[in-house]
Order: sequence, then structure tokens, then C-alpha cells
Amino acid sequence: MRCLYLSIKSMLATCIWAWILWAILWYLVFYLRYEYKDTVNELRSHLKEANNQVQHLQEELDEYMLQNQILKEEATKLLDKNDNLNEVVSELSTYYVHIKKASEKTQELNEYLTNPDEMLEEKIKKSNKKSEEEKKFF
Repeated sequence: MRCLYLSIKSMLATCIWAWILWAILWYLVFYLRYEYKDTVNELRSHLKEANNQVQHLQEELDEYMLQNQILKEEATKLLDKNDNLNEVVSELSTYYVHIKKASEKTQELNEYLTNPDEMLEEKIKKSNKKSEEEKKFF
């Protein structure tokens, strides 16, 4: 019986020591876990702020992508209009060249009309005399 008593006593002592070690272990875990509580809370707040910034930046990115798409469409439309205007300008430039040539010819004719040519006058007079002589003949 004594042996049973000693074995119960040793088991009880072992259990008490186990409970004491368990309590010390939990105290250490608790102490280590909450020793850096402020740092952990600060890091959590920074994480929340970073997530909010990421969300805000994602929304801005989506908006910028939509604006970029609209700008690309408008740029394409403007390039098409530019091509059409280039065709019109090229036609107008050919007309301008023709008009310029016509203007030069008109100026040349105007010079001939304003400044009488002596040789031409003599020819006209001669032809008038011939026509008068021919009229007299008939």
C-alpha cells in the first residue's frame, strides 16, 4: 500500500509540476504575444491604410484606363478627319496652282492691253488699210 501511496504521491507531484510548467509556458506565450502589442496594432493600422490606398489607386487606375480608351478613340477620329483634310488641302493646292497660273496669264494680258504694242498697231493699221482698199475695189 505504501508503494501505491508513493506512486500516487509521485504522480500527484508530477501533475503539479506539469501544471506549473504549463502555467509558466502560457504566461510566457501571453507575455511574448502582448509584449509587442503596440507594434502589432501599429502594423495593423498601417496595413489597413495601405489596403485603402491600394483600393483608391485601383479605382483611379480604372478611371484612367477608361479615359485613356476614350482619348484613343477621339485620337483615331481626329486622325481620320486629318486624313480627309489633307486630301482637301491637296486638292485646294492644285486649284491654287491653276489659279496662280491663270492670274499670271491675266496679268500678262492686262499688260498687253494697257501698253499698246507699236508693231501690233502698225499691223492693225496695215490690215485696216488693206481692208479699206479691198472695200474700195468692190
